[in-house]
Amino acid sequence: MLWIALVLLLALAAGVLGTLLEVALWALVLLVVGSALVGLVAWRAVSSRAGSAHRPGRP
Repeated sequence: MLWIALVLLLALAAGVLGTLLEVALWALVLLVVGSALVGLVAWRAVSSRAGSAHRPGRP
């Protein structure tokens, strides 16, 4: 009877740890995607300003 309780406890602990690992991986994926989007927007803003400096008459 005790071993059944231990197996259930280990299964519960593994489920909790698996869920935490999945949440951490999703957070990492969202962080990477968000950083890439921010970098892309910043790069486009800087490149558009640099491009307009080379073309007189354009704001």
